[in-house]
Amino acid sequence: IGPGIANWDFSLFKSFSFDEKRKLQFRAEFFNALNHAEFAAPGATIATAQFGRISGTTRDPRDIQLALKFLW
Repeated sequence: IGPGIANWDFSLFKSFSFDEKRKLQFRAEFFNALNHAEFAAPGATIATAQFGRISGTTRDPRDIQLALKFLW
């Protein structure tokens, strides 16, 4: 059994209207928002130095994405 998964993504949206048809949307998206490390499964090959050791992570660190979206 490997370590558990704790993944929290978060996003914020704000729309600004120009008229009835056109608007601009600002988006901020945070992937792995709390920046938790997710460790890989332990080594499973018996008779090696890596057996039972966790030697890496399975997920990237925090990633933030900002965007503008024009809707018409």
